[in-house]
Amino acid sequence: MAPLKEGSPVILGGALTVGSVTHVEIHQIEPTAQSGRKHPETVFAVRAEISPDVPLYGGCKITTDQPAIGGSGSVSILHVGVPGRELEQPIHGLPPQSLAAAISTLSRELLKEGGLVSQLNKAVDPEAPGSVLHKVLRSLDDVNAITASLRTEMNDNEQKALLGKIHASLDDLNGMTHILRGQMRPDNDAALLGKVHVALDHLAEGLSEAVATLKEDRPLVREALTSVRDVARSLDTELVASLRRELDSADKTSLLGKVHTGMDRVNAALADLKSIASTGQRVVTVSQPTLERTMQNFKDMSEQLRLASQEVLLNPSKLIWGPDARREEQMLVFQAARSFAEAARELDSATGRLEAVLHTLPPDGAVPEKAQAELRSISDGVRAAFERFELAETTLWDKLKEGM
Repeated sequence: MAPLKEGSPVILGGALTVGSVTHVEIHQIEPTAQSGRKHPETVFAVRAEISPDVPLYGGCKITTDQPAIGGSGSVSILHVGVPGRELEQPIHGLPPQSLAAAISTLSRELLKEGGLVSQLNKAVDPEAPGSVLHKVLRSLDDVNAITASLRTEMNDNEQKALLGKIHASLDDLNGMTHILRGQMRPDNDAALLGKVHVALDHLAEGLSEAVATLKEDRPLVREALTSVRDVARSLDTELVASLRRELDSADKTSLLGKVHTGMDRVNAALADLKSIASTGQRVVTVSQPTLERTMQNFKDMSEQLRLASQEVLLNPSKLIWGPDARREEQMLVFQAARSFAEAARELDSATGRLEAVLHTLPPDGAVPEKAQAELRSISDGVRAAFERFELAETTLWDKLKEGM
């Protein structure tokens, strides 16, 4: 803002004074949702009185101005606004339009960090890697290095220089052409072309002798070719046809057909053996609990026979008079306990059989007819075991009630 104070004029259109400034102060404007700012803003609040003849409408444009040579500033009304549009106060002022303000703004833009002056200083700094002067100096250094290297390469007195190597290559080429010219002389027998002539002469002599030999032995050669033709015809008409017939896989009487038939029979036999092995394994796996139960029954029977024989040896009179009433009651309790044990053993056996059936099921989960029959048998065994449990429980309960 241009410097204002109380009494500073208010000018309309830069020519007509229509009022004066009455008060200048500093205000803090808090941020609002409409402003979009996050922090308070510090502004200059200027109060002025203008002539009633000058109407102000909404959209008016007001700024501050200052003489070019210096002095107090003034409030300048650039546009009175749009008639009929409501005026909203306070009126936000435009940037100052005085020469001093323009010079101040220009000086800030020129002298601020990253401004034009700072960028020019960086551009002409020979030490800054990105400056124009630094790049020019590096380019000149590269040019100097290239010219020095080129001057060294163009020295024909040095063998390592490019021009010296070119001279050496031309000298080698000159010597090679001289040697090649000497080798191309046909009158020199030691030269390459002379040796070629000699070799061609020997080749001509050999070809002449070969032609003469063929002329002399022409009947023998014809007989040999005739024999070879007859042998080839015999192989093609007799041996090859016989081999083709024996190697025909579609003909069962041929050698290859018989081999195929034999291999099919071997494969079928192997498939039968595999099926027999699989069936035997399944039978053993499924019947394993039954076999174990049979062996356990034999063991229990032998144990009972041993105990019975011992009891008879200790008291032979039991064979004549039998057990007394108290012994019979005990036997009933013992039989109930035995029923419990046998039912528990049958449940264990059913569990083992069920695991065996699960191991023999195919991977797709389908249950074969044999497995279904085995499952039904396992279910019947479990049902019978529970019936024994219930019978033993009823017997024991009755005995307990009689004892009470």
